[in-house]
Amino acid sequence: MTSTPAGLVATSTPGTARRGIAMRNLYVRIFLSFWTAMILVLTLTVGVTLWLTGQRMQRLQGRQDELARQASLVLASQGVPGLRNWLQREIPLQPMHDRLYVIDQRGADILGQLVPDFLQAQVGHRPKEGAVQSTRTFGDVRLLSQLVSPTNQTYALSLLHRGNLFGVFGSTETPIVALLATLLAGTCVCFLLARYLSDPVRHLRAATRSIAAGDLRVRVSSLIGRRRDELALLAFDFDAMAERLRNLIESQRQLLRDVSHELRSPLARLQIALGLARRPNANLEQEFDRIEQEAQRLDELIGEILSLSRLEDPARELIAEPVNLEELLEALADNARVEAEPRFVRIDLAVPAALTVAGDRELLFRALENVVRNALSHAPNGSTVELSARAQGEQVTIRVSDQGPGVPPDLLERIFEPFFRVGKARDRASGGHGIGLAITSRVVSLHAGNVRARNLPAGGLQVEIVLPRDQPGGPTLVAPGESRAGSSGNGAGDNAGVQPLHA
Repeated sequence: MTSTPAGLVATSTPGTARRGIAMRNLYVRIFLSFWTAMILVLTLTVGVTLWLTGQRMQRLQGRQDELARQASLVLASQGVPGLRNWLQREIPLQPMHDRLYVIDQRGADILGQLVPDFLQAQVGHRPKEGAVQSTRTFGDVRLLSQLVSPTNQTYALSLLHRGNLFGVFGSTETPIVALLATLLAGTCVCFLLARYLSDPVRHLRAATRSIAAGDLRVRVSSLIGRRRDELALLAFDFDAMAERLRNLIESQRQLLRDVSHELRSPLARLQIALGLARRPNANLEQEFDRIEQEAQRLDELIGEILSLSRLEDPARELIAEPVNLEELLEALADNARVEAEPRFVRIDLAVPAALTVAGDRELLFRALENVVRNALSHAPNGSTVELSARAQGEQVTIRVSDQGPGVPPDLLERIFEPFFRVGKARDRASGGHGIGLAITSRVVSLHAGNVRARNLPAGGLQVEIVLPRDQPGGPTLVAPGESRAGSSGNGAGDNAGVQPLHA
């Protein structure tokens, strides 16, 4: 009863704040997934590169040990001249980035190669003053082995592996490792992210196909777990849409059944009246009056159904204009007194002067008239029907109270449903067609208000209608191509939709 028509009052959707917070979850997850992939790539690259470097060092150390063993054998068997010959043969065999030295006690290479100063310092010899210092590159690997000649002279064999500016990360394996790490980390992160994103989409697609096949009981939110991101909110909205569709279709089916039943009764009575009129000694005037009465009832029912159908249009908007509630209720009370006078029912009106609401005067008149005539139908002879209005902040509350038998508490909300009547017998005495209060409920809803009913402690039923007060300078909006449904050009001219509903 609280939906808001476009163009009258702007309302906020429940859970907007929660949705606003959750709307960043998916963005954050994608952002974090990207950086997780980057960190994994860096970690894998560093880890694998360091492992490969350790393996390379082990190979260098093994080669160094083998060279030192060979050099020791040559020095022991052939002396220093043989060691020079062996060194001359081994130097060309070394890889491009490796240098092989045999350094004597003076810090000089036995072949006269220029020995880097940092290598001289490592063997315990200080470079001469003024000597040009060689540049040490980050990542240099220096391996030393001691050699002893038969004359007890010591030599140091050094296998110098020249690094580059990037150290261990400048090796030839690093780009390959980085590429493989990127592929591995990217594949894992993208797989998890794609699965995270695609699972709810797959559930939504399956649910959409089920709805297209006619199964309106399908729901998605129970399949997405505890996630609360945009896709989860989409699932909740999908469930709300599916529930709304199911309710609408069920309502339409029920409406079709009720309309069929309601139309069948007057048509059956028309057929009976026609059959009676065809009798040889029939009272034609009486039967024609009966046919006219049933045709009038049928016309009223069709008019009510059309009015309710137009009001149920979700695209409908209203002509918003100031409505003087005092004048409207006084005109309504005057019409009601004419109907109530033969039964000695009194109409009490209490409304302050200059009280206005925003809306469509004709629709408001009809909505209030339905409630008042419903109260008159069930007010005992000699009782009182009270009609009052008062302002409460930005709203106006209108109450219509009778002293009738009331409504069972569990049926109070259902009396605003189309074709619902408290009486089980589906005849006019049980409550007319059951559309009057449904029209009232829809009109109030279109005016951004709400309506409810309650039983009074002293007996009787009270219907309370809450409407927004008129706001000066408010917009006047008219739905394109829409006319004022249910109006006949004057306030009291359209009474066809007013029937008593509660027993």
